[in-house]
Amino acid sequence: MRLLLFLTLLLNWAAAFGQEKVLILPGKLPTAQMDIGPYTSFYEDPSGDTLPLSVIRRQQFRPFAEKRNERTTFSDQSVMVTWLRFTLRNAHPTDTLRLLHYTGVHGHVTLYETGRPIGHTGIFYMPKARPSPFALPLTIPPATTRTYIVRVFGYIWHPHQISSTLMTVSESITNHFGPKNDAEKLLLAAMSLLTGGLMFMSLYSLYSFIISRNWAYLFYTLYTGTSVLFSLHHMNYKFTLDLVFPHRVSDDIGPFHVALITAFYILFVVDILAVRANFPRTWRVLSGLLILLAAQEILAVVEWIYGYPLFASNSIYTYAMVPSGLATAILLATVIRSQSPIRIYLLIGILSLLGISFIPGSLGLYSHNISPIFASFFNDPFFWVIMGLAIEAFCFALARAYLSRLIAIQNRQIQVHYTQDLEIQLAQRTYEIEQQSRMMEQQHIRQLETEFEQKLADTEMTALRAQMNPHFIFNCLNSIKLYTLDNEADKASDYLTKFSRLIRLVLENSRSELVPLQNELEALQLYIELEAMRFKQKVQFTIQVSPGIDQRYV
Repeated sequence: MRLLLFLTLLLNWAAAFGQEKVLILPGKLPTAQMDIGPYTSFYEDPSGDTLPLSVIRRQQFRPFAEKRNERTTFSDQSVMVTWLRFTLRNAHPTDTLRLLHYTGVHGHVTLYETGRPIGHTGIFYMPKARPSPFALPLTIPPATTRTYIVRVFGYIWHPHQISSTLMTVSESITNHFGPKNDAEKLLLAAMSLLTGGLMFMSLYSLYSFIISRNWAYLFYTLYTGTSVLFSLHHMNYKFTLDLVFPHRVSDDIGPFHVALITAFYILFVVDILAVRANFPRTWRVLSGLLILLAAQEILAVVEWIYGYPLFASNSIYTYAMVPSGLATAILLATVIRSQSPIRIYLLIGILSLLGISFIPGSLGLYSHNISPIFASFFNDPFFWVIMGLAIEAFCFALARAYLSRLIAIQNRQIQVHYTQDLEIQLAQRTYEIEQQSRMMEQQHIRQLETEFEQKLADTEMTALRAQMNPHFIFNCLNSIKLYTLDNEADKASDYLTKFSRLIRLVLENSRSELVPLQNELEALQLYIELEAMRFKQKVQFTIQVSPGIDQRYV
């Protein structure tokens, strides 16, 4: 066995002097995972995925070590197509060599053997039957040499570094189910914690919207919910979990584009700060940006369905974050200008989004000179995006909680003022009722006094009449006596008749409180006539009554 390994290394050394390096393997890999970059050459298609394999095979491939780092370099095209070529020889006389070739996570990866495709993978092709969704199987019979060509298709605005690695099936299974090392385990734990926090805040906000029907809660739910989907999607293909989304739904970032998150984020801040009413000009600018973000989201969905960028120029995708960044900056200025009591929370959240999510993601920061644990966090832009979203969502949650507390305090103050107003109104009403009671009592007393005075007057009048009646009767009797002595029988009879009628009317009228005008005038007529006869007709009088007066009912 040692002799076979020695011969393999010797053949590899000898092949290095040839035009094409050939990796000779004794029926298996020396290790579970092997970087075959020294045995791989590459060709980067400058045409942007337009050359067929027959043309590519005639191109001049360069050593893999001269390939640029896709994570730190940029291109004017929206897609990058890199072709890899390597040759493997199975030196074992009887054992078949079965391996997996891994280039990283890319949009499309196609493996060709002797000019024909033998496998596809990538984030658009993730068959669950293979041990690893991003590694393609190789089968080399005993004592056979095979040359392989790999087409790697990726997006420039979100590139992954291309590698050329061989691994065993068991190693591929280990790499597939979860992170590959402690650094990625910590990264997965951190992303899971942040995503769990976003999911909790989204569900809590949804519950708040259901019971309150406040649109701010709905926009916050959509904002955090799309952030959760964005995070879960990235973790799904970052760590090849294959557990979160169904096949093909999570294959592209399109449905969970940053534009969609930003749109819901704008609507939430606009609603909670009442931007439409307080800052109408700002709202008009934000409305235009919302339309632009909606167009970006539609473009992302169409490209997700189509599976290919619609524009060849990379500028459209390079500056795709400009509307989101501009909207965030406008909201930041609006929050500073506002007098809202929650603006400190909104400021911290927006600054966190700008400083943690936008800036690192836009600059494409990447470093090799740090420890693996820090490198796994620092070199993953999506980690910074998720962290910025989580911090901002947490600050917004604090803002909503503080706003709810202010509303509760305001409602409590309103209730206290309302109670005080009720007490004041009750005291005032009680005072008014007491005043009315006093006035009514005084009126009643005055009425009683008036009635008493009226009765007293009636009594005095009755007493006066009682005093006058004997004198009047005495005079009338003397007049009758005088007429009799003077032998004036007719006058005496007439006088006596009138006198009796008057006495009868006085007796009848004394029985009633109200006397008809007709009776009163008749009594007055008789009284004056008797007095006129007694004074020898020296009294002249007339009684005139208006024709419109009914003497019987007055």
